[in-house]
Order: sequence, then C-alpha cells, then structure tokens
Amino acid sequence: MKNIIVPVAALFGVFAVVVVGLIYYFRFLQHRADTAVMARYQELAEQSSQNQERLHAQLAELTSRLAAVEQLLRSVG
Repeated sequence: MKNIIVPVAALFGVFAVVVVGLIYYFRFLQHRADTAVMARYQELAEQSSQNQERLHAQLAELTSRLAAVEQLLRSVG
C-alpha cells in the first residue's frame, strides 16, 4: 500500500502542472485575442473621428451656401 502512494502523488503533481499550464495558455490566448480586438477598435475610432471631421466641414460649407441662397431670395423678394 505504501508503494503506491509515491507514484500516485507523482502523477497528481504532473496532472496539476499540466492543468495549470493549460489554464495559463488559454489565458494568454484570450489576452492576445483581446489585444487584437482593441487594436481594431482603436483603428475604427480613428476612422470615425476623421469621418466626423469631414462631415463637420461639409456641414459648414452647406450652411454657408444656404445662407447665400437665403440672401439671394431676400434680395429678389
């Protein structure tokens, strides 16, 4: 009976090391995936900011053109 305790304890130790290794491996994979998602989010945020600035410039141009049309209509009418 005492002869079986050492091999069982050794197998348990190996099993524990493998389980801990797998846990850290999958956490690493999750972290790497999160990093990729965050990089894509940052890229989309930059694109969104550029688009917003472009639309703001277009809106300012349209506002000035509308003011010119209103001025023209007031002078005619």
